[in-house]
Amino acid sequence: MSQTADQDDQNEIPGFLYQWDRDQALTQYRCFLCGADLAGGRTDEHVFPQWLLRRCDLWNEKITLLNGTLMAYKQMKIPCCSTCNNEHLSRIEQAVGDAFAEGPEAVAALDATTLFLWMGKIYYGLMFRELSLLADRRDPQGGSIVSPEFLTTFRMHHLLLQAARGAVRWQKDQHPASVFIFQAQEPTDPRHRFDYVDIINFPFFAIRVGATAVVAVLQDWGALAQAVTVPAFEAARELVLHPQQFREVAALAAYMTTLFNRVPKHLLYAGENHVDVMTLPLQGMSTKFVFDPFDVGDYAQVLSHVTGHPLEELYDGRNIVTLLRDGDNQPWAVPWPADERQYPDIRFMQR
Repeated sequence: MSQTADQDDQNEIPGFLYQWDRDQALTQYRCFLCGADLAGGRTDEHVFPQWLLRRCDLWNEKITLLNGTLMAYKQMKIPCCSTCNNEHLSRIEQAVGDAFAEGPEAVAALDATTLFLWMGKIYYGLMFRELSLLADRRDPQGGSIVSPEFLTTFRMHHLLLQAARGAVRWQKDQHPASVFIFQAQEPTDPRHRFDYVDIINFPFFAIRVGATAVVAVLQDWGALAQAVTVPAFEAARELVLHPQQFREVAALAAYMTTLFNRVPKHLLYAGENHVDVMTLPLQGMSTKFVFDPFDVGDYAQVLSHVTGHPLEELYDGRNIVTLLRDGDNQPWAVPWPADERQYPDIRFMQR
């Protein structure tokens, strides 16, 4: 049995092991991953894994939620059944945690699906956690920070996460994500050896842990990695990224994600104990390139948002600050240490 699906498909898939309307949990009483009812027993899955919180001393550090309020990282937990938590996800966390402990080469050597599932779980988990939090604590009737309706727009992402428990597979020559791995500098304070960037309207996640930075467009099916060459990414691969440079790389990848102009189409096949996903060619019948034209002014807005630096100090209408390449377009090693933050004068950074 097969069905054609896209990211906005709201229909149930009759006869399939996984069914969107049934298995995507939208309450705190079901497992966020498999959708099982938790009346018989619940565990809590940390959105950011415990090994990361320990390694970077983040237990009592605060994360800023979408409504601007703060929550301790240790409280970022989502409902999970024992099997998904202690078997499927634990196996992924063990592999990824060990790789990050070794460094960038070990992370790059990870199974691509394992790394995708790890990044994808954190991205989805952040939204799922906010499903249970009031947008305004003064107004109990005002709804949650993330609505159930909004979370359903990530049904395809949730379907792909089922690969963590072996319920979904995709073609060997296809992969959901474009993933870029970089070396990173390590600040003195363990808390500053961690950083992350996400965007809410498309599955994108970037994370820096210790000596490794990973940037992933989680559902472009390899378009950014295969269809276009980004000179700044090439430069970044030759650098050990300063924390500011990591933010710039994340901002650029996030902006490129917004330029992706395809809605991937998939054929879903029902196997005996899993769903096979085959993605149709992104180019399709269109002659239009899969990314819209790059607009430096729009990118500058994203760069300002991601770095927290004022727009007017990054972009003057013509020139934009970059910390990745010098005036000769060669990779630029930031001359100040990882514990410091600086920006050169925009007049000397023409791009």
